[in-house]
Amino acid sequence: MTLRQINDNWVGDGIDDLVAYFAADPNEYAAHQVIVARCAHCAGQVFVLETDESSTCVRRTCVQCDRTIFMLDGEEHWPTEEAEAEYFVECACGEDRFETAVGFTFYDDTPDSDVRWVSIAARCTADGLIGYCADYKIRYGPSHHLVDAV
Repeated sequence: MTLRQINDNWVGDGIDDLVAYFAADPNEYAAHQVIVARCAHCAGQVFVLETDESSTCVRRTCVQCDRTIFMLDGEEHWPTEEAEAEYFVECACGEDRFETAVGFTFYDDTPDSDVRWVSIAARCTADGLIGYCADYKIRYGPSHHLVDAV
């Protein structure tokens, strides 16, 4: 694992560095649990990512099998086709393939506690640059089911 900071950017060499990023550069709330995204169809871990205009919904397309799914509760909140404004996540290097993981902050430390905050981070597979592509508060409960919807 070689998570490191170069200038003001975080860079890593693989999934372990992506997971470590959540502790090294926490957002508003530090993550209690981090889950790496994996394609349920082929187990691929590299995706093209899209967000909505507010960066509170993310969907991912597996580069190995081309399956697209919404992450967490994104499908429920994705803009309608008339209002849809989607943005493909792109690295500063111009590439669009990422490993991704979700950090969850819970209200307390009980096993089924509601989710308070979600942070989605991505690591570019071309240059290793790591950053957050979505970060938001969960404003409903129960919400622990989101842990199983990465």
